[in-house]
Amino acid sequence: MYGKQEKKEYEKISHTHVSNINFFLINLTYRSPHLHHDFEIIQVIEGTLHVTTLTEDFMIGPGEIALFNPDTFHSLCSTDSHCILLVIQADPSFCSAHYPAIQHIQFDTANATSSTPFQEALDMIQVCFNLGYNYCNSAVGFELRCVSDLYRLFSYFILYVPNHLEKESEVFHSKEKERRLTRIINHIHQHYTEKLTLSKLAESENLSMTYLSHLFKDTINMSFQEYLNSLRFEHALLLLKKTDMSVTEICLESGFSDSKYLNKRLKSVYNLSVKEFKNANPSLDKIAAGKWEEQLIYSPKEGLEIMRKHHHFDCDVRPVHRKGHF
Repeated sequence: MYGKQEKKEYEKISHTHVSNINFFLINLTYRSPHLHHDFEIIQVIEGTLHVTTLTEDFMIGPGEIALFNPDTFHSLCSTDSHCILLVIQADPSFCSAHYPAIQHIQFDTANATSSTPFQEALDMIQVCFNLGYNYCNSAVGFELRCVSDLYRLFSYFILYVPNHLEKESEVFHSKEKERRLTRIINHIHQHYTEKLTLSKLAESENLSMTYLSHLFKDTINMSFQEYLNSLRFEHALLLLKKTDMSVTEICLESGFSDSKYLNKRLKSVYNLSVKEFKNANPSLDKIAAGKWEEQLIYSPKEGLEIMRKHHHFDCDVRPVHRKGHF
């Protein structure tokens, strides 16, 4: 059986190779509204990415960069048949020893390259490519190069991307709210195939249903039930395409009480019945329009080859240095 535990959730950050920093290349179709506790930098390698936050809605193309503050809801959607992204995630404390203010900075826009002068934007793009290259190549001393380039990248962000420092009181209240929202979202993602109600969530957080309903709507721009059903629908689509389960079994496995909602949603999104969808092979742009999450995380070797197709790296043509030397 193909269950939700098999889905790769790319926002789960491990920082396994370089302390407090994570890198990967991903082929992404759609990522529903989510947040994580790190700064996230996304550079488009191929395709076009539609970015949505609570306050912004914009498109970025090859080379362009999006920058997300920690604990900020955002969703990502490809507008092409595929979209390859370089993702850099950094714990807010990664440079706090040298720049303590980093833990209180809030960037006012996620569209980083649009607010940066042309030449500096080109430099930022180059630095992002170098980060990805050095991380995937993992040559001797790559950790130092990655950290050095990340410091340089954030120096550009601080200089050219509008930002402000949060006050201590604002930090406290926003962190409390973010922790609560994180608990709620995590709980929904862990239990969306089960019976889940707004009243139970409100009770567990000691909140009124009205307050939680407004909090949810204001934060991710959809109601609790809409978000819950979107997760269930995505899960049902995967089961339809990946298994031979019956429609009844799929509905039960996905959290729907009956097949009426699934049939209705399939008809409205794809204009297909359940049977027609199982036999069809929707193109990725149709899947994206239907908000079907599809992600492929590349291995470092695959990522290296992809980046070499789109960018010239001087180190590829430099003479090989002796082991232990840069």
